[in-house]
Amino acid sequence: MMTVNALRPADIIVSTTNANVSAVIRAGIGSSVSHSMIYVGGSNVIEAIERGVVRQPLAESLGHAVLAIALRRRNLTPKQQSDVIAYATRFIGRPYDTLGAAGSGTNTGRGGLLASLGCGISLAFCAAGTAEVRNNAKPENADKAFFCSELVARCFELAGAPVVEGSPSFTTPRHVRVANTLLYLGKLVDTPAPEPEVAFGSPL
Repeated sequence: MMTVNALRPADIIVSTTNANVSAVIRAGIGSSVSHSMIYVGGSNVIEAIERGVVRQPLAESLGHAVLAIALRRRNLTPKQQSDVIAYATRFIGRPYDTLGAAGSGTNTGRGGLLASLGCGISLAFCAAGTAEVRNNAKPENADKAFFCSELVARCFELAGAPVVEGSPSFTTPRHVRVANTLLYLGKLVDTPAPEPEVAFGSPL
């Protein structure tokens, strides 16, 4: 298990909790993690959460985590490292990209997940939903709002050190976790699943 002292600015942390929404995200993207953030030094991270892009203590961000893994971009220059932090800082206060997050977990394009769910509800919602997602994913809308892994991917892309292939709009926490551009550093949190309760006298 590693400590915060081993982290350096521009390291990436991927994590998950036992919350229902985390379980849904993990199931949807086929991953052990459901969130990602950028370590910016001083025991703080910048991340995109429900209330938007924020800077806050790492301890607060990992308060309910059951798994947290630290990663580092291979061959990151000092300038790129500084630029990642600068871009992440610039985006503080931007809103959360709910629409983008709903459509990010597909390989065929942003919005496929939302489209499949919406079309099951009604054809009217299907048409409107997919159109809105396509518009949301246009380059001119790239930096208006962010979901967690989109923020991570975009900051590294702008710094000239992309962590994934393709658009940040399509990037999920799983893409970040398995990216071959990143070096595995270790686990910051690894809480074992609780043991099943066994009634007295019952067989194990």
